[in-house]
Amino acid sequence: MLRHSVRRWLAGAAVAGAFLAATAAPASAAGDLRIAARDLLVAPGHTAPGAVRVDVDGNPSPAGSPVTLDIDLSEWDPLGSFTVTDDGGWDCVRHADALHCLGALGRWSRTPTLYFQLAARADAPLDGRAELTVQAFSAVGTATRKITVGVVEGVDLVTEPKTALRAGPGGTVDLTSTVRNAGPVPVHGAVLTLDADMDVLSADNFRNCRRQEARLTICRFDTELAPGISYRLSAPLPLTLKTFLRSGLVLPNRLQWWTTDDWALVEQDPDVPLPPDTPGTGGELRLVAQRTAQQTDTAAWNSWTAVGITVTGDRTADAAAVGGQVSAKVGDRVTVTPGFRNLGPTMVETWRENPLVRFRIPDGTTAVEVHWGCAPIGPGPWKPGDTYGQPGAREYGCSGPGDIAGVGETVSYFFTLRVDRLPRPTAGRVTIDVEADTDPTNDRAEIVLVPSAGSGGNGGGDDSLPITGASTALTMAVGGLLLAAGTTGVLLARRRRTDFVA
Repeated sequence: MLRHSVRRWLAGAAVAGAFLAATAAPASAAGDLRIAARDLLVAPGHTAPGAVRVDVDGNPSPAGSPVTLDIDLSEWDPLGSFTVTDDGGWDCVRHADALHCLGALGRWSRTPTLYFQLAARADAPLDGRAELTVQAFSAVGTATRKITVGVVEGVDLVTEPKTALRAGPGGTVDLTSTVRNAGPVPVHGAVLTLDADMDVLSADNFRNCRRQEARLTICRFDTELAPGISYRLSAPLPLTLKTFLRSGLVLPNRLQWWTTDDWALVEQDPDVPLPPDTPGTGGELRLVAQRTAQQTDTAAWNSWTAVGITVTGDRTADAAAVGGQVSAKVGDRVTVTPGFRNLGPTMVETWRENPLVRFRIPDGTTAVEVHWGCAPIGPGPWKPGDTYGQPGAREYGCSGPGDIAGVGETVSYFFTLRVDRLPRPTAGRVTIDVEADTDPTNDRAEIVLVPSAGSGGNGGGDDSLPITGASTALTMAVGGLLLAAGTTGVLLARRRRTDFVA
């Protein structure tokens, strides 16, 4: 029986979108608006996820500019249903056979993404076609995009959900994969894609595969996959790790199997950065095909493999949290620089963890200026979106600068704090999360604010002093000040990352 999971479908689509770059398709536009969307295939009795976003090409539009989005569903309604699964901030209302949504452009001259799901009726005719006409209006201009939806035969490609490999820096691993046709009808050919981590190099030279550094490896197979039969790659895909990698890292990679018709929709998107159509010159991974009707994978959630490659060896690094101390009085604006220092002996890639640094601002203060790489942290997973640099929050997450921190190098983030009250010393928490860090005991530090001497808790001045890791001397000093003020002690707690990021 064919199975389907909307949540896993959307997860697969989101990850695929991450390695395929923007999912925009060409649109006719007046002005500078463009509608990003992709054509869809759906099987009778099953669902398919879709997405729509409005971008501004050329001169950016001010954040907050209103945008109206209208989707005409009149052609699709006889074939199935349309459901918004995540409005992303759009305000949508269904009127008869049309969806009307109000939204706004964000900081990066684009609207939030509107995610939806199409469900085809069980009796929807094969080869049925419908167009969803999407129109966008704003002060920037207007745009129109037609999303073509095809009702086609449903199949189910299944592969192993996870595999783990190990190699040292500069080492090579052999990646294998299997695929099974779990549906009731033959699958006419398949496409295998490999989205490798940026520090993993694909070394294959198969004649039916094409690849390019930092882009997908794409292998095509023409074999007809019989129902209930599993197929294995005739040779493994060799992958080489870069030589500078740190031991203990787990490098994320993704294998995914597609029907040839599902993959054709990706290739028809001119904005997808696919490798050049130049085949390899080595041996061939081949499946002989006989193409008939179009097919779509109705359970794409089980068609991809998460591949973790652990870096072995002794190329380790210790990252330490960096705090500071400053004296101030009520009304002052003081600058503090939470961050981390690479104590070595190996360099640290600062793009792997997100957030890399967390900063809980001291009680009695307000963040009035925030580093552009930091955004508020609230309940649930951290999704900074357009909130980078936003003042006024109690806790912030800071993204890595996307570079490498050499041994002895410090990565810092500036915050300007307004002192609202300071009856006694107060401390903000700095924590870091660096994968494969060798010494977790120094992953926390403090930003301490103390009243200036003779100010009675309302003094001024700026005596900044770096604090790295869990400084015993500083903890004792602050504990003494707090005890003198009638406080019972200082509670030090450490929290590791519990949330992830598409």
